[in-house]
Amino acid sequence: MAERTLDSKRIYAELDTLKEEMRGLKQIVGEVVTRIRPTIQTEHPHIVRVEGIHGGEPIIKGTGISVRTIVERTRLGDKPEQIVDDYPYLTLAQVYDALSYYHEHPQEIEQYIAENKAALCKTPKSVSSSPSILTKTSPTS
Repeated sequence: MAERTLDSKRIYAELDTLKEEMRGLKQIVGEVVTRIRPTIQTEHPHIVRVEGIHGGEPIIKGTGISVRTIVERTRLGDKPEQIVDDYPYLTLAQVYDALSYYHEHPQEIEQYIAENKAALCKTPKSVSSSPSILTKTSPTS
């Protein structure tokens, strides 16, 4: 039993190390993208607009995660801590800054949410008329 405890502690320690390494890599990638594509810093320290990423929507600096995504996740009931768990390269400060940006610019983000919803509703006929891979079918003999 003690051996299992040591193994799980070692695994969690390795996971924490990997999370930190992932954060570092994301920051490096974000810096490279910033050099390649024009970036506009907003009044929020963690929120930028990058030409060619999400159509210029505000995103969390160094990631492709839009403010819209964070807002929609919270509307689905996710707490900021859960979002950070799901996106280990994000920090709580970044998530809260995205939410702060939304509260200062609600009309803008609501417009992006509406546009995204409209785009999702425009499903091509070839996709909508084809059988869903999620539909359970009985095997034929």
